Amino acid sequence: MSGNGIVVPMDQAARELLRALRGPRSQVAFSRRLGYRGNVAAKWEGGHRFPTFAETMRAAERVGIDVPAALATFHAASASAWDPEDISAWLQELQGSTNQAELARRSGLSRQQVGRLVSGRVRGRLPEVLALVDAMTGRVPELVGALVPIGDVPSLAHEARVRFALARLAFSHPWSIAARAWLDTRGRVQRRDAAGEMSRALGLPPADAADLVEVLVDAGAALVEGRWLVPAPPATVELVATPEDIRGIRAHWAAVSAERVARGEPGDLFSFNVFAVGRDDLERVKDAQRRFYREVRAIVADSPPEVAALLVVHTAPFD
Repeated sequence: MSGNGIVVPMDQAARELLRALRGPRSQVAFSRRLGYRGNVAAKWEGGHRFPTFAETMRAAERVGIDVPAALATFHAASASAWDPEDISAWLQELQGSTNQAELARRSGLSRQQVGRLVSGRVRGRLPEVLALVDAMTGRVPELVGALVPIGDVPSLAHEARVRFALARLAFSHPWSIAARAWLDTRGRVQRRDAAGEMSRALGLPPADAADLVEVLVDAGAALVEGRWLVPAPPATVELVATPEDIRGIRAHWAAVSAERVARGEPGDLFSFNVFAVGRDDLERVKDAQRRFYREVRAIVADSPPEVAALLVVHTAPFD
């Protein structure tokens, strides 16, 4: 079970990942390369037993994969916590403020299993850790894809392609993020009325809203079920974007925020503070902003979709 409600067969994904790490080698040759006398690769790929996550990463390194670089590609903020002898610090960085009961619900593991894995009391097997990481981030396809070609892991490949398309959509059509969030709040809306209702809710011209409906459907972010438009199952996506992508999407949402401030929209909360501070303390302010953002994401992940909203936080040193 993905952290976002998407069913992901982690045992199967683990078997496929191990097969992909073996590459063109025979199972016996791969097992011996890893230092085993028996044919452990056959047991792994057959699902009869699984290595720990740390053992899997060591196997990846033995076949030439730069594991620290792959983990940094997957989640840069947690990469410095990686220790193959004890992955608990890495897991704790990925966990953020999400409580263990919620992680158990999302992952299908017991609360006791989650606690033992996060504390380092047990060395988690590959499928368990994949399930837990997906519960924490919703991004196991990206983790696997940073290690091996995602096409070599068929049980995750389709989801990875859908997530990549949705991530690209966020940059090519920034309003699609808000349109999808609005559709989540509705659950379903009649297809013929969707553009008009979206136009009124988001403050967009009717023609732009109509285009957005088609964009969501074409990208698979919304589904047509008879006369209804419904949101597709959600997916958390983080894309390695170009600097132009990042600047463009930041500028878009900053401009939307500025327009709402200028209009004086009722119900909006806007705060600002201009200050002088030591350079070290400015870094503390930025760290507080990052923690705040992670906390907001945790709140959103656990909250029913009733209202679509925009949050913009910007710390800008005048140097």
